Amino acid sequence: MARERKATNVLRDYSEWAARCTERKTLMHRKSHFTETPIKPMRVYEEMNKVFPRDTIYVTTIGLSQIAGAQFLNVFGPRQWINCGQAGPLGWTMPAALGVVAADPTRTVVGLSGDYDFQFMVEELAVGAQFRLPYVHVLVNNSYLGLIRQSQRGFEMDYCVQLAFDNQNVTDPTLQSYGVDHQAVVQGLGCKSLRVTDPEKLEAALIQARTMALEFRLPVVVEVILEKVTNIAMGTEIDKVNEFEDIDCRHPEGREGLAQAGLLE
Repeated sequence: MARERKATNVLRDYSEWAARCTERKTLMHRKSHFTETPIKPMRVYEEMNKVFPRDTIYVTTIGLSQIAGAQFLNVFGPRQWINCGQAGPLGWTMPAALGVVAADPTRTVVGLSGDYDFQFMVEELAVGAQFRLPYVHVLVNNSYLGLIRQSQRGFEMDYCVQLAFDNQNVTDPTLQSYGVDHQAVVQGLGCKSLRVTDPEKLEAALIQARTMALEFRLPVVVEVILEKVTNIAMGTEIDKVNEFEDIDCRHPEGREGLAQAGLLE
């Protein structure tokens, strides 16, 4: 149909637009190599891309973690990005990931959750322990319902979306205000867990988690302590996306070169 429309000069020529998109993809990246602590979520996905193989199957649900994961994770084939198909199914990630492992135990499976998606059906980890279903679950913890918090910005609100509380059973003062001690919960459900607070230790932790999952035949949770407020790029229209971080400019003349090339328009 497209060829027929092109032959009759009905089809609009998008070649120039496509070429400009290719320029932007080459010269304008979203920044991911942040070194701050608490950790920025973009750095987590950068390290995941380094550690997990090309045939990895990623499973995730909803929230800022899903949106950022879709923007930053490298997915190379069909059915390697397993995502919920409707709004609001918190907790879906864990049982879905276990289902993928059960369906094909030969594949590398990685779950991705924010803290409340993780808490919503955390008891499903016991299923992974019972039936020996090994996978790595990356838990990005900012102790917030982050997508709802970001959506409230337009109303100048930040109301009842925090999951933080001072957990008196946590002795580390930097972690006490993050609320639920996920490490204790994971271990209580018979699985293994790691916690990362330093971005330079992310890669080693993810590699260790893969090794542990295969060794113990269990789900292994890698909890990453994030900064509590990070806004992720999104918008109401494809041409009205709000970017909250500086771009990672790859133009040899920097932003001035991008401007001269008309790429910032």
